[in-house]
Amino acid sequence: MGNCKHESCGDAEKVWLPYEFEGRSRGLKPHSYCVLCGVVKNISPDKAKPMGYYTNILARLGITKVQIRLIAKGLEKTDFDDAYFMTRPEQEEVFIRAVKKYSKVREDEIRAFL
Repeated sequence: MGNCKHESCGDAEKVWLPYEFEGRSRGLKPHSYCVLCGVVKNISPDKAKPMGYYTNILARLGITKVQIRLIAKGLEKTDFDDAYFMTRPEQEEVFIRAVKKYSKVREDEIRAFL
């Protein structure tokens, strides 16, 4: 994972794996995987959002530009917006921890924008 630039396999190479929707098993569905590192792509509805989505939230929270930069740098050190394995709930927890680390914004205020 780390700094992999993920290259998806072709349609013929997809692997059939269990698929869940709204917490219930929905059978099998073809999943892409990265031919470079082998990670299977998350195709569930709770997949990660792009970094820009969260940067916009920071601006709406009234956080200073310096704080935004510190938070963004911290998130960049993780696999924050890697759609192959990061889920949105995991992403939100990482985001909340980063915002709280560099600002005095309360968790409930942050969650209101998620």
